[in-house]
Amino acid sequence: MRVFLFLSLFFVCDYTFASIKQDSQKCTTDLVTIDFNFSGGGNSVCEVISSDHIKILVKPESKDSINPSPWYAFRKSKHIKKILLELDYGEYEHRYFPKIKKINSGWERLNKSDILLKNDGKNVFINFYPSKEDQYISSQELITEDWYEDWYKILKKNKFLKSKIIGYSVQNRPIKAFFSNENINNPFILILGRQHPPEVSSVFAIKGFVNELIGNINLSEKFLSKYNIFFVPLMNPDGVENGFWRYNYNKKDLNRDWDNFFQPETYSVKNFLDNLKNRNQPILYIDFHSTYKNIFYISDAQLTNSQPSFLLNWLEKSRLELSKIGYNFSIKESYTNSNKISKNYFHNKYNIPSMTYEVSDTEERSKITKSSKILARNLITILLNPEDKIIDMAERKGFEPSRRLPVYTLSKRAPSTTRPPLH
Repeated sequence: MRVFLFLSLFFVCDYTFASIKQDSQKCTTDLVTIDFNFSGGGNSVCEVISSDHIKILVKPESKDSINPSPWYAFRKSKHIKKILLELDYGEYEHRYFPKIKKINSGWERLNKSDILLKNDGKNVFINFYPSKEDQYISSQELITEDWYEDWYKILKKNKFLKSKIIGYSVQNRPIKAFFSNENINNPFILILGRQHPPEVSSVFAIKGFVNELIGNINLSEKFLSKYNIFFVPLMNPDGVENGFWRYNYNKKDLNRDWDNFFQPETYSVKNFLDNLKNRNQPILYIDFHSTYKNIFYISDAQLTNSQPSFLLNWLEKSRLELSKIGYNFSIKESYTNSNKISKNYFHNKYNIPSMTYEVSDTEERSKITKSSKILARNLITILLNPEDKIIDMAERKGFEPSRRLPVYTLSKRAPSTTRPPLH
């Protein structure tokens, strides 16, 4: 009899939980409505604690070990009284400072005085004061497909560029690439962005970087007569639209798929490059990401077919100019024989300098754009003037010497908010 009662209770509880989960995609009280039904809304669900207190359960897209990037985004209706929103991260910890967007304005950081962290950052309480309009609150700015389409329209007007759909994501979203090929036999630079959905700060960097490569009045025409560029701004459209923390729609990390190419997004890039008819290979690879601080992971010390310190030379030549706008960074030589990460794959396959361009989550957005333009302009200058001398060892400030990283650094690791992830 006891067993029967226990099983009955278990199934009742399980059914109740499923009902709450289904209904909790939208929470409504007599004061406010919270929902997640928009691009980038994420995997969160909500629970009504009281009419002026709603809890949002922030969950990753998978139960697998995942990098600590607790993405949240929700829409809050207008309300006439003060309300309290609680973010519950479960086993994870707070990382992204909440930002708010009103209907006719840009994104702003919430007031620090209205935010309280508890339970070692696993719970965050936010006060919201009366509002006459709907508002979006998100861990980072919502930069989704519509934003990219606006940029693409501008790119398509550029006389140096052509565009092509090179494949489709798991959910059949197009993987859009842009490339210049005034001379099909020119060597080319390969640039990828947004393999990981929450890494929004990197979007400002890749946009500024690419725009400078193709739009510098004094340099671009000469540069693009000697070099081609190929870039995919949005590698993971499904992850971005679904508000995922890390993965594509198959719950796979795209930046761990460059050895087997099981995912359609990574395969689309490989297939396009493999079928290029030009006789030259890429000479440089740059992959844009975000983490806790500005850092460049470089792989070029082992090169045998070109200057082995090309990346270090470029970055160090840019350091003084970047420091003048307050953009501080570190450089780390990061290389393994494994091809899982795109940086290593392109380094190993083509024997070229390859770099992960990491941007701090919290870096000032205008500063990110300015710094990326400086780096792009200096890259053009160095490529057009290859005789420039290499930086001496004594000048290499903030550089961590070359070393081969052990294989375990590419394995799954327990979440940490103090240790930046290896992208």
